[in-house]
Amino acid sequence: MQISAARSTAMEPWALGAGGLCLALLVGGVAYLGGPVLVPVVIVAIVMGSVILFRPEVGVLVLLATFLFKYPKFLEGSGWLTINNLLGLTLSAVLLATVAVRKQLWFLKAPQVQMFLLLGLVMYVNWLFVARIEAPAHLSRLDLTGSDVERYITRLAFLTFFVAFIRTSRQLLLVTGVLLIAIFLTVPNAILHSLTAAGKVETLRAAATTGIEAARNSNYLAFICLMGITLIWFALVEYRGRLLRLLGSLAILTLVLTIVLSGSRAGLINLTLLPLLLLGQSGLRRGQVAAVIFLLVLSISVSLVLVPQPVLQRLGTILPTYEGEAVSRSTELRLLMQHMGLTRFWENPFIGVGIGNLRWMNAMDPTSGGIPLAAHNAYLLALAEGGIVLLAAYLLLFWQTFRDLGKALTLSTLAPEVYLRWLILATRTNLILLMVFSFFTDTWKEFYYLLILGTTAVLSQLYRKAAEQS
Repeated sequence: MQISAARSTAMEPWALGAGGLCLALLVGGVAYLGGPVLVPVVIVAIVMGSVILFRPEVGVLVLLATFLFKYPKFLEGSGWLTINNLLGLTLSAVLLATVAVRKQLWFLKAPQVQMFLLLGLVMYVNWLFVARIEAPAHLSRLDLTGSDVERYITRLAFLTFFVAFIRTSRQLLLVTGVLLIAIFLTVPNAILHSLTAAGKVETLRAAATTGIEAARNSNYLAFICLMGITLIWFALVEYRGRLLRLLGSLAILTLVLTIVLSGSRAGLINLTLLPLLLLGQSGLRRGQVAAVIFLLVLSISVSLVLVPQPVLQRLGTILPTYEGEAVSRSTELRLLMQHMGLTRFWENPFIGVGIGNLRWMNAMDPTSGGIPLAAHNAYLLALAEGGIVLLAAYLLLFWQTFRDLGKALTLSTLAPEVYLRWLILATRTNLILLMVFSFFTDTWKEFYYLLILGTTAVLSQLYRKAAEQS
């Protein structure tokens, strides 16, 4: 089921010279017209474009890396001429050429792409009716309508490329590997930050200054670590070996410690739920139960020794108290966010107050004290900005994804040669964690749920084709 690249032939000397001359002229022209700062961008784009032309899945992996990491300053480009835009244009050209040759839109058959397009339609209707309301001039920076629309278009493009070009089990494992590598490039910095920091609890919480960009937020760092634990656990169930299990156990222990150091109460709730999900999906075998208990005891022991006391206090504070002023203030502020979100929802329950309008409308409400409060709850944010219609579109997307994972799991018994049953279980577990985590953060505005959608779509295609062939 692997896709083989076309065999390359030796290049004639004159062709090599002509290509070098064209490259020199192009780089010189860009340096003259746009300045030398754009030269690295153009060179990288030319090299990557040549590779992507023959191996478009490489383009998807690079695009994934640009979403995960903040790339160096000299590669940021200028205006529309950025790495992401050039990658998108190149992949779009390859996709259009492939469609012209195959004469079919196979990627549109994926339910995840269809549901995501439906989500875009709902957002467009919302924009027509309410989202075009402009914020007052002094609050215009809080109007996120434009950035939300741009974010959706970017996410749709990535999901389309993912489904169109990631077509084999090996390519899907590469995507998973890139995510895990990114996580473990991020975690050491986050742990070091927490263990060496001093001051109030918000300063002590683990957050990464290098690695995955979203991990600068402690809550998102916790969710990323949860995804990593799930992937490693189910991989260890599938791939056996003493050294592998030792390394995997150490990795899980490190990720658990990072979640506790993050001081994320949403992360702790999901971490409490996670053992039940892992054992429930992989089976209540004696060895696995013993492994979970051992890791839990070891994680708790290490956490009690290493985690700063203010962070532990924050994790144990759910309701406002008079002890721990900063912790209590955080809880009170979150409750106020929920109140303001519900207030905006009741203003227009069917279609909401408009995509991207929540923060500036909250800032104008005297109840908030002029604070531009976010929702910190993906469900509530969808209700407030898009009403019942937008929330229904999101829930339909996630329900379809969960359903497709169940179908793929059933087909995995008919096509064991694909060897990705463990990834189905891991993806389904991460989807459940996402739905729980979404009660505490604006997770649907982040990038990570797209990996769940794309992985589900490709797994469904792989197992459906394998089952048909068998």
